[in-house]
Amino acid sequence: MAVFPFKPDRKLTDVLRESPFTLSAEVIPPRNGSEQAKVLDQIQLLTQAGAQFLAVTKGAGGSLRGGSLPIAQAIKETFGVPCIAHFTCRDLTPFEVENQLVDHHYFGIRNILALRGDPPEGVIEWKPREGGYNYAYELIGQISSMNRGDYIPRPGGPGRDGFERTDFCIGAALYPDFPDSEKRISYFEKKVLAGAQYGITDMLFDPDVYARFRDQCDRNGITVPILPGTRILKSRSQALKMAARFNVTIPASLLSQLPEEPGPDSEERGIEVLLKLVSRLRELGAPGIHLFVISDAQAAVGALKLLAPLLG
Repeated sequence: MAVFPFKPDRKLTDVLRESPFTLSAEVIPPRNGSEQAKVLDQIQLLTQAGAQFLAVTKGAGGSLRGGSLPIAQAIKETFGVPCIAHFTCRDLTPFEVENQLVDHHYFGIRNILALRGDPPEGVIEWKPREGGYNYAYELIGQISSMNRGDYIPRPGGPGRDGFERTDFCIGAALYPDFPDSEKRISYFEKKVLAGAQYGITDMLFDPDVYARFRDQCDRNGITVPILPGTRILKSRSQALKMAARFNVTIPASLLSQLPEEPGPDSEERGIEVLLKLVSRLRELGAPGIHLFVISDAQAAVGALKLLAPLLG
């Protein structure tokens, strides 16, 4: 029987189960019209430095960055490591969601980070399209349904038992620094109940915040792996901007280790701070570290090269 010529990816849950601590990174597609080779070179350097899997964003805030699906395909086919494809439903109807997910399935993409997605910058009162989703857990529910072979009903279709099941490993974003402690956990719990099998935090720089959230999950019976996501900070001024933009906690002890402004040794000091954070997160039982590369791959590559030998 003929099959599509794209090999199915390894599921992230299998990768996490087989490794005591994983190293991974998240890349951003180039802006539309930009040189494609740059992101591919970046991916090659990250995998050579020790990244065991990568994630590809959809471009935050409605920015014009296409290419997420082909980049994810290239990561698993050309570079030989698993890839998490970000999937946002902000501007999609369930019909469009289904069609795009089928594209991902045919290409062998198996790891999805299911997100509502941010509205374009400057848009305050955002509303979904008619029939669209307000929340990521609704998207997760649709992906879970497709994994059971339950597609959108259509006239003349084969019925619920006649569809081929998809095989997605579904991830969800979570926000350990969200100020309301009850909503912080309830939002993630809804995603897990809808079918999320792993979580990735937003910007996280305080290991105590991670520990507190893990404790909340334990008390609520949430046992899925939770990957802390972070980035390398090179100065106090940059750190404070990040704290304000993402509304996250940056401990004074971390800030004190950074130079006030970027300088010749900023990258080296930033990596040193990251290594200490990673060490503490490992002690707390984190399954790995997920580096947001943003616009500076050089520092992420340097950090991965230092971390890889330590993890054995």
